[in-house]
Amino acid sequence: MKVVTCEIAWHNKEPVYSLDFQHSCDGRTHRLATAGVDTTVRLWWVGMGPDGKAAVEFLSNLARHTKAVNVVRFSPSGELLASGGDDAAILLWKLNDSKEPEQAPVFQEDEDAQLNKESWSVVKTLRGHIEDVYDISWTRDGNFMVSGSVDNTAIMWDINKGQKLCILNDHKSYVQGVTWDPLGQYVATLSCDRVMRVYSTHTKKKSCSISKMSSGTPAEGEVKQYRMFHDDSMRSFFRRLSFTPDGSFLLAPAGCVEAGENIMNTTYIFSRKGLKRPIAHLPCPSKATLAVRCCPVYFELRTKKDGSIQALPSLFQLPYRMVFAVASEDSVYLYDTQQTLPFGLVSNIHYHTLSDLTWSRDGSFLAVSSTDGYCSFLSFSPGELGTPLKEPPTLEVFVPNSGVEKKGKKTSAARTSSPVSQPPSSVLTPTTQTSLGKDSPSVPLSSVTSPEEKKNTPSAKSKPQPRRITLNTLEGWGKPATSKATAPSAPETLTSGSTSAPSTPQPHTASLTPTNSSKTQPRIAPLTPSTPKVLNSANTPGPTTPKGTTTPKGPIPRRVSLTPVASRSASSFFNTPSSTEKAKHVMVPEFRY
Repeated sequence: MKVVTCEIAWHNKEPVYSLDFQHSCDGRTHRLATAGVDTTVRLWWVGMGPDGKAAVEFLSNLARHTKAVNVVRFSPSGELLASGGDDAAILLWKLNDSKEPEQAPVFQEDEDAQLNKESWSVVKTLRGHIEDVYDISWTRDGNFMVSGSVDNTAIMWDINKGQKLCILNDHKSYVQGVTWDPLGQYVATLSCDRVMRVYSTHTKKKSCSISKMSSGTPAEGEVKQYRMFHDDSMRSFFRRLSFTPDGSFLLAPAGCVEAGENIMNTTYIFSRKGLKRPIAHLPCPSKATLAVRCCPVYFELRTKKDGSIQALPSLFQLPYRMVFAVASEDSVYLYDTQQTLPFGLVSNIHYHTLSDLTWSRDGSFLAVSSTDGYCSFLSFSPGELGTPLKEPPTLEVFVPNSGVEKKGKKTSAARTSSPVSQPPSSVLTPTTQTSLGKDSPSVPLSSVTSPEEKKNTPSAKSKPQPRRITLNTLEGWGKPATSKATAPSAPETLTSGSTSAPSTPQPHTASLTPTNSSKTQPRIAPLTPSTPKVLNSANTPGPTTPKGTTTPKGPIPRRVSLTPVASRSASSFFNTPSSTEKAKHVMVPEFRY
């Protein structure tokens, strides 16, 4: 292993906040992207020099952001480059086929444009955050992305459509790190509110939150709860967590463990089988850790000198080795999954806090960025990290549904269910729990449905009132001869409608309605197309009672207005124009609605 800090003004000697290697098919040379406070993204060629150290060559200057750029991440295929900055925008860059540089005199000087050897252009702009974007993570197929921001939210994006899948707004402070599970089932976020949250990409709901841990055992007596992560006094903008390439472990930096009166900095390791509690932690005695990046290469297990396979620790029972790097404020630790102690340590290479890490595709380079304005490279000779695995493991990737389609399904399912059928949501809760139990076992759906029941009952009374009034008017118009008979029969239809609604299979098919948000619940107001008359006639006594108090002559003129004038008295003839006017006034909102 050799270390070199290139004496290059990477971003005009301004702090470098992020960097990322492009994982292209070419294994000899590597394209590196860097992001800095100077509002630009710059691309570089990195190759192995004759002395075994990294050699860097400038490629292109991408100037489109208006403020500091905090993160750059290439897509897994290497075709797109995503950059996020303080201007709250995420730009997707693509290399142009033509070698002529993009003409952008507004955004960069002529001298910089002439130095560009490549032409990159923005193909999409993702706007959804309202504050600085701090971190970005792609899915394995490159079709989706998650981003974290200072606005306390993380957003899941559909890259092909350029739209938001959902907004994760559970954090109470800056979201400084995000990662998407390589298997596609989870999204993990880490914030300076000292909480790590794991979400299910299937339900878009929170699966679990990790913030506290108990010290000691009940047998010892006192069991104290302590915070697992540092607060906002940590000297870094970033908490870049990461899944291992196979998705078996989640590595979270910025951890702290209380050992008596002392607080030890650490990095937590969570197993995929149980993300609620860490299975191990990697102590860092000097400074807090801020970033974790895994080498994309799988390695064969190390063997003893006699040729037998070394016994593996119980925490990492894997048929292969994975190597990952942990960056603290001033050091870089190198670990693998075959031992708990680091096998490499690099420190005192920068004057200020480190900001990001990235591995090259073949694992020959590990690049480190710092806020002192410089970048360093750790270069590894072939076989130094281990023997690459001949056949990497195959992963079964889960693809999340599109947010727009899912929202449409929710609304359509909500419209096929009536407000009358929602109170027995306790019947629907077990079905939704069984369907969502695999992805979000810790989400108590009963607590989610109970407040919505409270919201549905007043909304069902308040919002459908105009419709009931208009339907009463239509009913009075359409049934003049049997108007006296329909009034006492209304309570009978109410009981029949209320008893038949839960027995119909429609509410059970719309199992997503109990978990809908409060915004979509009022949309349930459009009633079931198959039974509108039964439900509305069942609800006729509700609005007629308050209307009868305000205008007691309301129902009588409707019955009179549709009967022959000669068979009525003068008083009923006198009331006919006013009833028709009321009917017209009530009919107008019906057609507008």
